[in-house]
Amino acid sequence: MDRAEFMALESSKKAEVLNALLDEGKNQKEAMGAVGVTIKDLMVTQVFFSKTEGRFNANAVGGYSNFHSDSTGEAAK
Repeated sequence: MDRAEFMALESSKKAEVLNALLDEGKNQKEAMGAVGVTIKDLMVTQVFFSKTEGRFNANAVGGYSNFHSDSTGEAAK
């Protein structure tokens, strides 16, 4: 798979492809190099490498989110 094909995938599929490469024995940098992407490319598409898990994960929340807003106006400030 080349870079263009990889970047056309949804974030969850990108993580699956990268994790499959890890399962083959590649490390983080080798897996990213196999599909021609950088950390910056992955960050833009909300795919992150978890060092504690040793796996790539797709962030379920895309775009801007404010988890601290309360539209009811009843939250303690």
